[in-house]
Amino acid sequence: MGKQMNTGQEKQRDTTRYVGINLYKARKKILQDFPDMAEADIAVEYTESPHPRLTVLNCRFEPARRTIRLTVSSNNPIRHLPSNYQNNEFLRGFLMIFQHIMNDTAGTLDNLHEYFRPMESPVRFLPVLADWLGIHLDTLGGEDEVRRFLQYAIPLYRYRGTALGLRAHLAIVSGVIPEIIEGSRPYSSMVIHENSGVETSLFEAENEEQCFTIFFPVERSRFDDTLIRRLSLIVQQEKPVHTKAYISFVQPKKEWRKVTTIREENSMDLDGVIFI
Repeated sequence: MGKQMNTGQEKQRDTTRYVGINLYKARKKILQDFPDMAEADIAVEYTESPHPRLTVLNCRFEPARRTIRLTVSSNNPIRHLPSNYQNNEFLRGFLMIFQHIMNDTAGTLDNLHEYFRPMESPVRFLPVLADWLGIHLDTLGGEDEVRRFLQYAIPLYRYRGTALGLRAHLAIVSGVIPEIIEGSRPYSSMVIHENSGVETSLFEAENEEQCFTIFFPVERSRFDDTLIRRLSLIVQQEKPVHTKAYISFVQPKKEWRKVTTIREENSMDLDGVIFI
């Protein structure tokens, strides 16, 4: 615990890592270093500077407000006006208000290519990428899992509808590589009709060629109920319509208990010891 606190204090003291880089990259680094912070906790102040546009010039922490304040270089629209307006301080400050608004749009346009890279895209844009690729976010977990799946979505869709594609899909979501056994069920299925007698033969319930088993080489307790529901939903969406699928796991080892039978001739002392 103490080590984690020291690490956090070192990050707070070392603000130079965010200085001299682009505002977009600085925001991303801050959110990575402080996962409990949101973009709204990063305050930005623009100031006129000869440095390249949207370069972080200074960074300071404000523990009382739990915010990080960045000073970023910017141009002033007054430079486009005739020289007789250049020394008007009121006009300079007034135009800087509009430049402050335009900088947000300019920062987005300057880094628009990053929005289409799943591992670099802002969190708020991930649902847009998922919608373009036809991905159901309810089958995925946290942000890291969504980014990882979007990263491999295009090559994965080339194998959609195949055992290899389903296996890769489930491995990305669960973190465990399953085995798909075609033409197999995890148990023997039988059908008992109304007119079945005691000595009537029981036949297989369904064609084994139209079913398959997805076997995870781990115990069921490894996955929580939410993950099981997501895996089931993925299988229902990705499997061929005419087939039936089953999910199975490694059976937990049974602990055999020694059973002691107490008969009439046995006796017990005051300490609870049984004499056989």
